[in-house]
Amino acid sequence: MSEKEQRLDTQDLVYECIATHNEEVLVSLIIALKNDYCELAELATFGEYNIPEWTHQDVLNYVTYHT
Repeated sequence: MSEKEQRLDTQDLVYECIATHNEEVLVSLIIALKNDYCELAELATFGEYNIPEWTHQDVLNYVTYHT
């Protein structure tokens, strides 16, 4: 699936959730994505990842220069 198709599918999901007042579905998806990202960032940085202090760029720099 191309990036454009993924974007359209995601956009459709967002609009459908809003139209049917199912914003909680979006909230749940965002929370799950954030949790997955944090878990992957912690694994990629060998436990060094610190959520309030690290940016995404910090994670990329760590993976690029410290591994």
